[in-house]
This record gives sequence, C-alpha cells and structure tokens, in this order.
Amino acid sequence: MAKITELPSDDDSTPEASNKPSSKSQQNSLPKRKKSDESMSLKNTSGVLYVNYILLPIVMIILSAVFLYFTQNHDREAKSSRQKKGILMTATELSKHDGSDSSIPIYIAILGRVYDVDKGKRHYGKDSGYNIFAGRDSTPSFVTGQFSREKATDDVTGLSPEEMLGIKEWMDFYRKDYTYIGKVIGRYYDENGSPTSALKKAKKLIKEGKLLKEKQKEEEKKFPPCNSKWSQDEGSEVWCSTESGGIRRSWTGVPRQFFKPGSRQAKCVCVRTTGPSSDTLEGNEGDLNNPNLKLYPGCKRMDVLCKLKS
Repeated sequence: MAKITELPSDDDSTPEASNKPSSKSQQNSLPKRKKSDESMSLKNTSGVLYVNYILLPIVMIILSAVFLYFTQNHDREAKSSRQKKGILMTATELSKHDGSDSSIPIYIAILGRVYDVDKGKRHYGKDSGYNIFAGRDSTPSFVTGQFSREKATDDVTGLSPEEMLGIKEWMDFYRKDYTYIGKVIGRYYDENGSPTSALKKAKKLIKEGKLLKEKQKEEEKKFPPCNSKWSQDEGSEVWCSTESGGIRRSWTGVPRQFFKPGSRQAKCVCVRTTGPSSDTLEGNEGDLNNPNLKLYPGCKRMDVLCKLKS
C-alpha cells in the first residue's frame, strides 16, 4: 500500500515565503521615509524662512504705515483744531507785530480777531498806507477813514448798522485771504477767549445791517439808482434807463431826488410813471406822488435826463 506523504500546507509555506519580501520591503522603504522626512523638513524650513523673512517684514511695514497714517492724521486734526481756536494774546503782545521789526510777522486785529498779514507787508509795513492797523485793533477805521494812530480806537460805539455791515465785509475778506492767529484779550474777548458784551452788541448791529441791506435791495427794485456823469464843460447829468443802477426792468422811469425819512441828503432814483402806486395800489402815475420824492431844479416832470445846476 502506498505511503501518503503530507504536503506542506499554504500556512506553513506562507510565513517563510513572505518573510523575505517583507524584509526587502522594509529595507526599501527606509530611504523613501528618510527622503520624505527630509522633504518635510525642507518644507518646514522654507515655511519658517517665508514667515520670518518675507511675510513678517510685509506685516511690519503695513502696521507701520497704518500707525504712521493715524499718527499724522491725529496731528493734522490737532493742528487744525488749534488753528480754529487760535491763541490768546494781550494788546501788548499784539503791539510787537506792528511791522517795526522785520523779523516779526505783522498782525492786525478786527473786532478782536487777529490775522497774520505779513504777506501783505507792502501794505501794512512801517510807513505804508494801512500801517495804522498793524499790531493793534483799529476796527472803526475800516469804515470811518480815521487813519491817525493816535486817534484810532477799537471802540465801534456810535457806528451805524450799515457801517457795521461794512466791518463784517472786511472781516470776511481777512478770513478768506489771511491766516487766522487768534484773539486779543480786551474789549471783545475776555481772558478765556469768550465773547464780551461789547462783541455781542457789535454782532447785533451787524444783523441789523444785513436786514437793512435786504430792505434796501427791495427799495432799489422800487426806486432804482440813476445813471450819472460829470464833465467840466457840461457839469453833472443824471438819467434813467431800463438797466440804470444795475437793475433790469420793463420800465425806464424819470430822475427824482429821494429823501429817506430822517435824512437831509438825497440820492438820485428812477421813478416809475405809469400803473398803480406801489404803496396804495391806486392811480395810474406809478410812484410819482411818493412824499419822499422831489423834482430836480430845472428838470421837467417827465424828463428822462436832467442837467443839474451847480
């Protein structure tokens, strides 16, 4: 009877067969793993270098720029705020800026507000026409023509609303064309820079002047100013046109002397001669019968041009 010999099973042969390839695989994977680790190390190193030498400086530059922007912006705002508020100075300090010392800028004050007019030195410097205003507050002289330094003052008491409106126009001029410095302590501002009662009264007169100017504009629509000229041979002439006084209209009118209530001095106006009265809305002779009007001597009632007798 034949003897049957057991063949090795798959389980018996597998470990022996698989051990060799496994050993080779591990040996082959070591260089790959080493290369992979080196690659990762290089990547990490590159990342660190990128952060330290490229990204970080960029971030620092951006942060520095932002910081610089806000710092400069804050400085500008602070400077602007100081310029708006200005400085407070005494009359004695202001007097040093009268143009006598060329190394000191020339200042003027108007209603207590101080401006640097050094760029107009030829007008405000020593012995110049407007030197009366340099280093002091001579507000009334802007409208009164009082150009004596000995007689000039900062007191506007007695000025009319119309004159105070003229002061306001000068203030607007300096505000627009010159650098504001601050305020002078005295009649119009106290030691804290707050307005005094004198300044409040002055501003009230300016408001009255504005109202009167608006009223005058309405009055000039009703009674436009005449055209006028003077020559040595023919003397003075006044006449009316549809654009005399710079006021365009559909009617021409005739010249008349117009006396404001309470005033002795007349001005020449053109008077409408047809249609109802502006005051009573009656009649057909325009405003010829207004009680504040007077015919020029030697001029006929309906003459458009009048030669005035000297």
